[in-house]
Parts: sequence; structure tokens; C-alpha cells
Amino acid sequence: MSRIPKQKIPRSRKTKEWGKNTIEAFIDRSSFSSQHKAQLHNYYDAYNGNLVEADYNYVTNPYNSEKHKVKGFPAKLRSYNIIKPVVDLLLGEKSKRPFAHQVVIRNSDMKDNQQILLQQELKKYLEQKFINELNQMGMDTGEPSQEQMPLEELKEEILTNYKDARAIMGQEALDYMIDKLELPDHLQMGFFDWLVSGEVYSYKDICMNEVEYEIVSPLDLDYEKSPDIQFIEDGDWAIRRKMMSVNAIVDSFYDVLKPDEIDRLENPSGKTLNGILSPFNRDSRSMDTERFAEVLHVTWKSFARIGILTYYDEVGQEQQMIVDEKYKLDSDKEESIEYYWVNQVWEGYRIDGDIFVNIRPHQVQRNEMSNLSVCKLPYNGRIYSNRHSDQISVVSMGVPYQILYNIFHYRLELSIAKNKDKIMLMEMNTIPKRHGWDEEKFMYYADAMGYAFIDSTAEGKRGEAVTFNQFQVLDMSLGQYIAAQFQLLQSVKQEWEELIGISRQRKGQVQASDGIGATERAVFQSSVMTEELFRRFDKYVEREFNGLLDTSKVAWKDGKKTQYITGDYREAILDIDAELFQEAEYGVFVKNNSIENDKIQQLKQLTLSFAQNGSQPGTIAEILDSSNFAQIKEKLNEVDAAEKKIQAAQQQQAQQMQSEQLQAQQAAAQAAQEFEATQNQLDRDNKIEVKELEIAAKTVDQDMNNNGINDAVDLERVRIERDKLSQKEREMQSKERLENKKLDLQKKALSKKST
Repeated sequence: MSRIPKQKIPRSRKTKEWGKNTIEAFIDRSSFSSQHKAQLHNYYDAYNGNLVEADYNYVTNPYNSEKHKVKGFPAKLRSYNIIKPVVDLLLGEKSKRPFAHQVVIRNSDMKDNQQILLQQELKKYLEQKFINELNQMGMDTGEPSQEQMPLEELKEEILTNYKDARAIMGQEALDYMIDKLELPDHLQMGFFDWLVSGEVYSYKDICMNEVEYEIVSPLDLDYEKSPDIQFIEDGDWAIRRKMMSVNAIVDSFYDVLKPDEIDRLENPSGKTLNGILSPFNRDSRSMDTERFAEVLHVTWKSFARIGILTYYDEVGQEQQMIVDEKYKLDSDKEESIEYYWVNQVWEGYRIDGDIFVNIRPHQVQRNEMSNLSVCKLPYNGRIYSNRHSDQISVVSMGVPYQILYNIFHYRLELSIAKNKDKIMLMEMNTIPKRHGWDEEKFMYYADAMGYAFIDSTAEGKRGEAVTFNQFQVLDMSLGQYIAAQFQLLQSVKQEWEELIGISRQRKGQVQASDGIGATERAVFQSSVMTEELFRRFDKYVEREFNGLLDTSKVAWKDGKKTQYITGDYREAILDIDAELFQEAEYGVFVKNNSIENDKIQQLKQLTLSFAQNGSQPGTIAEILDSSNFAQIKEKLNEVDAAEKKIQAAQQQQAQQMQSEQLQAQQAAAQAAQEFEATQNQLDRDNKIEVKELEIAAKTVDQDMNNNGINDAVDLERVRIERDKLSQKEREMQSKERLENKKLDLQKKALSKKST
């Protein structure tokens, strides 16, 4: 094993020869043809139901015989797959679990931005309050009055619902990559590797200012096996092996390959070296090896020398910035540099054994703002369980049960072959041969008719009479033995499923005797046993989302504007502000999906109650269609806010209607008073008129009041005045009816709005 070249050297001394030696040293430390890799390949074969015949030699050839006849038993060893249904069940459950994640900001200025927003909102609140008071005093401000919530409620709402603009941008960026990179499908493939091999690996990079993401096969990756490293990205080195055609190699490296190197790749020389065509290489069985070559991608952590430059800006404020080791101090300015050695991720490719390209620092370092030396490899992964022991997986735990299950089936087939039912032993001389019968005719009648004839006078070879008490029946049936073997098969399968935590109730096999409580308890206990599988993988997914956001900050350093489809199939616009996006330090948290799923299912069970209580159909459809509890909660909050606005508007309309009703009642009371006064006046006029008529009847030509006018003329004038009063009264009544009709129309309109 070659020694790793010194890494703590200036960048000027990191030549291509240094890079070649470093790559060769790390390749010497890796292994892609080990027994462990071969065992992983067997696990994939076990999932697909492919037999490893060497595992069954002690059953099919217990005496280690080399003779074919001795090894030939009346049964054939076959694979009856009991591993695949369990893995497929877990894969199906994973695909139905909620895809819940949340992006937050870890920058130290987040609290300051929250206070700035609070101050801005309070300023707007006070301005509107001042406008409302001026409008109430009758002054013309030119701005409408608006209803305001109490000040304490406003503060609580701002502090509770505050979300940094950078966090919103990060959430949108992650949602875009989920759609663009088809992350659910990739992560489902990673979960399949997680179940089969107990390992999951991925690769993140940038191509043409876009983020690339790929799930890497556990057979194609090797890395530093440090016991304290849980995630591969935190390790010191990782190497990936790929078998690529010559054309694919040229497509990937056309800009760095020399013409003579491409000429040599047309006849790959490394196809028989370095264990490329190992017996467990899944690709070597079907590919044309004459046109394929090995490509090794080596990533490792080297050291780089950086400086913290301290200087003063135009206003005399002290500032700091990071510079590389080549920076020269400006003698005309007051500057100082303090140098540090920090980690730096490098990469390089070795093609077909001796072609080295792209030896350079990786374009995505993923440093932390609080620690410049922290950086992460582009490869990430996790092991299910290897603490102080060899790792295991779901399939590795099922292989012994699969072997035992196949052996029992093999023994069952042997038992069926030996099963002859009942056999009768009888003297052959009793067949009535002198009547033309032979053995074939005797067996035909015995099988076809259920009976046969014998010759009771038949004699033996020495002429003695054949007796019939020598007939006997041998019971060669193995029915009970076969039934016992079948029960063993069922017990092996049940024991294997219970080991993983898959109960029959979880598979939907509920018997009539099972109670509801017992069934729910069995399903709950089963899910608890497998929850650790999902929890550890979700933690890996959380790391992946953080890595994708860090990678996108480099890929979109000039900003990004595009359209994408959200998780609930809505169109959305991605608008990345390069400056804000670059300065953000993101953290992604994946919620416990089992708890999220329980909450969603419980909420969906309440949709009938929502419908009965008058919820809108659109709200219920949103609940049923969503697979993210946070989205459902957000939608319901929007619905609650809209309903509160409707209730406030209805309350305002009710108050307005009540005010109008009061005004109508006051107008009606005033009209009634006026009408009563008019009626009283009419009554008085009628009495006067009657009196005048009585007087007029007595003195037709008299002038009783001595006004120089005949009393009859005076009476006519009084009558005319009375007619005028009657006309005025009718006009007032007509006006009152019109006002009442208007009030009725307003009441009906308000009633329709409130409904």
C-alpha cells in the first residue's frame, strides 16, 4: 500500500504528479472485489429469488459424491421467495409516508431581521390608528378607516408567524429541486438499497449551473471506515467505480481528454486488470467488455492555506474578508492578514488505469460560516447497523430463513415423490391366466372398475394350492409427514416476518375472531419494530436536503428564475436573489413521518364531521388531496382566516341592519305622531264643520261673525281649507308607505348577503 503524499503544502506545489500519486494512494486503500462486496451482491440475488447453490450442497449432496447418479434425487431445489414480499411491503409503506420537510435559517442576524419587521408593522399600525381617529373626528385625511386588531395580538401574530425571506427562498429552492431532480424516485431507490444491503449512498454535483443528484450502488463505492463517522460526507475520502463505454467516457471528459488518450481508449487496456470483471459484477454478464473501461472517481480532503484580511472601508469601519494564499498586501492601505490551514475537498479521475483528468479542488466545498475548516465530500451515505460488529440489513437477516424455507420445500418435494399411498401384496399365480388374463389386464380392471377377479384353484410352481391368507396391504402413504412439513414451512415464514416486525394484521390478514383493539395493538406494535428503519433513513434524507441546498448556492450564484410544480401539483415560480441566497446558512428538518402520517389519517377521518358542520367542499378536497400535514395546517389556517373575515363582515352587516332598523322605527314613530296630530286636527275640523252646518241651516243669509261676509261663504272657505289638509294627509301616508317599502327591500338585501 503506497503512502499518501503530504497534503499540507502550498497550492503551487500541488502539481498533476502530486495529484496522480494521491489518487493512486487512495485507490490502493480501497477494495471493490472484497468478500463484503460479493456478499452484498448475494443479497440482491436473494431479493430477486436467485439461488446460490453452494448454500445447499449439504442437503442436495450430503455425501459429497462426485457421481451424478448418486447425487440425483427425485426432487429439484427451487427458490420460494419469502424475502421479496417483506421488502416490497416496507417499500410500499415508504412511498405512502408523508414527504414533510421544513427549511429554516441559522444565520445569527435572523433575530435582528425579526425585530426590524416588528418595528415596521408597528409603525404601519400607529399610522392607520391615527388616520382612523382623524376620520372619526370628521377631518378629511384622504385615506379610508380600517378595522384594527388589538396591539398585543398583532405583536403575537408577527412573532409567531415570522419567517425570514431567505428561509422562504430556501424552501422554494428545495421544492424546485424535489420536482426537477425527481427526488422521491431517487430516494425510493436509496431506500431499496437500505433494505437490501443496509447501505445507502448518493452523489451531488453541479453541471451547467444546475444541481445533479444520483443514487450510487453500494457495490460501486468505497470510503474511509472510521468508527466515529455516521455519514460518509464527513469522512476523509471516498472512491466510486464506474464501468463506462468509450463513448460515454468521451461525452463526460471530451474537454480534458487528449487526442492520443481517446485513441488509446478505443482499445481499453484495463478491462482485465484490477478485478474489473469480478464474478459478482452485475454488469459484466451482459455488456460488451471490449468497449468498456473502468473509471474511478476519487475525492479526498486535503489542506489549503487561507488568510483573514483585516482592512478599513471608506467610512473608516473595520472589515474582514477571506483571501487565498496568493493575496498581496496593499502598502498604501492599512491591511493585515492572519493565515490558517483548513480542510479542502479535492477530486480526480483515473480512467482505464493510467489516464488522470480533472485533478482539482471540488467546486462545492460546503463550508460553515462559523467554522471555515468544515467541508463535506460530494458523496454521502449511511450504514444501518455496524456499531462494534459487522453490518446487517433486512435481507441479510432473512437469508438464513430463506435457505431453511427452500430446504423444507425440497424435503417436501422428496416426501411427495416417496408417497405411494397403500400397496397390496398378492400372489401372482392367482391371476386367472387360464381365462386369458395377464398382469396388464388385471391391473386395468383393478384401476378402472375398482375390483378384479382371481383364480381360487390356482396352483403354485410345485403344484401346491395357493392360499389367500398371504394377501396383505402395505400403507406407503406419507400424508401426516407431509402435513407436518407444511406446518414447518408456515412456522419458518411466520418466524421470519415476526423477526422484522411484519405481523399478519399489518398485511391485512385479519381473522373474524380478532377484535378491533387487538388488531390495532398488533399493527401498532408491528410499526414500532420497523420504525427505526425509517427513522435512520429519514435522518439521512435530512442530510441530503441540506447538501442539495448548499450545492444550489454554488450552482445559482448568479440567481435563478424558473417555474416548477409543487408537491400538491400547483404551479409555482422560483425567483432566487443571488445575494440573499448566498449569505444564508440553511438547515432542513425532516419531521417524523410516522407521526405525520398518523396526524394526517386522523384529520382525514374528521372530514365527514367537517362536511356536516358546513365546511366548504374545497376545504375537504384540500385535506383529502394533501400528503403533508404542514400544508393541510396552512390551508386550514387560511380557511379559518377567511371565515373570520366573513364572520366580521356578517357582524358588521348585522350591526348596520340593526342601526337601519332603529332609524326606520324612529321614522315610523315620528310618522305615527304626525298622523295622530293630523287626525286630531281633522276631528276638530269635523266638529267645527258640523257646528257650522247647524248654524248655517238656521241662518242662511246671516253674518253671525260680523266680518262682512256671508256665513255660507265663510263655510265654503273652511271646507276648502279642510280639503287641502286632507290632501296633505294622503300625501304623507303615501310617503310613509314608500319609506316602509324601501326598508323592506333593504332588509331582504341584507338577509341575502348574510346568507
